[in-house]
Amino acid sequence: MKPSLPNTMRAVAVSQYGTQLTLIETSVPTPKPDEVTIQVPASGLCSTDLHLLSGMQSLGNLPRILGHEIAGAIVALGNNVRDWQIGNRVVVAIDVSCGKCLHCHTGQTQRCPHKTRIGFERDGGHADYVVVPADNLILLPDNISYEDASILPDAMACMYHCLVTQGQLRVNQKLVILGIGGLGIHGVQIARLAGVEVVATSRRAHRLLAAREFGALAVNPNQEDLAKIVYDFTGGSGADVVADCIGTTASIQEGLSLLRPGGKLLAIAYIDEVFQIPSIPLFSFEKEIIGCRGSTKQELIEVVNLVSQGKLKSVIGAKYPLSQIQQAVTLLEAGDVLGRIVLTR
Repeated sequence: MKPSLPNTMRAVAVSQYGTQLTLIETSVPTPKPDEVTIQVPASGLCSTDLHLLSGMQSLGNLPRILGHEIAGAIVALGNNVRDWQIGNRVVVAIDVSCGKCLHCHTGQTQRCPHKTRIGFERDGGHADYVVVPADNLILLPDNISYEDASILPDAMACMYHCLVTQGQLRVNQKLVILGIGGLGIHGVQIARLAGVEVVATSRRAHRLLAAREFGALAVNPNQEDLAKIVYDFTGGSGADVVADCIGTTASIQEGLSLLRPGGKLLAIAYIDEVFQIPSIPLFSFEKEIIGCRGSTKQELIEVVNLVSQGKLKSVIGAKYPLSQIQQAVTLLEAGDVLGRIVLTR
């Protein structure tokens, strides 16, 4: 039976750049022919949401409902949707790609120049309901909770894309992850599952402890000589791959200094708008800097399967009801939380 939906809903939105995320009341969206409406019991709060609030990227017309990490249940179908049913549990891929360009035709949808993104250029899932294209849906197994599933589209699938696809990690390689936050702690798991040895950094004791529990050599760079540890760890050669989950000029420069000749630096996070790097070491030793963003739908499917099989685990540091968005943001800004913050309904 088709559920009866309310006329209005709550949503967390950017109403004005550089202010605060606001809880607004707005109309429940109606799906277009190829879309579905999802009731959202949980969505992941990401530091990117704060970057969007600052105006670092344009969101188009404001207010814009944020939330790019979404899991929930289908409650309404567009007229052309045939492969899904009301009540299906789903997780949502973020990118809405054009399906026509070279990148889409070769399976590199994260590079589509015509894409829009749920929770960026399109309204997202920090709301009671969200409308998304049916093509972006992935069936959610019953053994994954909505809360655990909500952070898979970014916190885990993004790191999977970065390490497996962009970094091309191989068994017995040596990886350094700079920054054990919502991305980094999942990166440790993905790398260890791939048979890769990991050094991971943080200045916070509870994050270091979690990284050790997942099998990393955890280092506090304020208290230990990171370069010495990495070069000892790699037999003097340097790391095969460095994943920068901090996103500053200093972290990029440090990451490059830890690489072996021919090694790869994965630029994942962004804080500084411009990176400055020493050119001679880069050229002389043919080191690579590789930009990383998002994931493909196929990569998210693979992540969902690995979580369902118990091989990867969502790390949730805190949960807040949607109405307590300001408290959630305060915790996120403090940088104390391990893993992701989840907004519940």
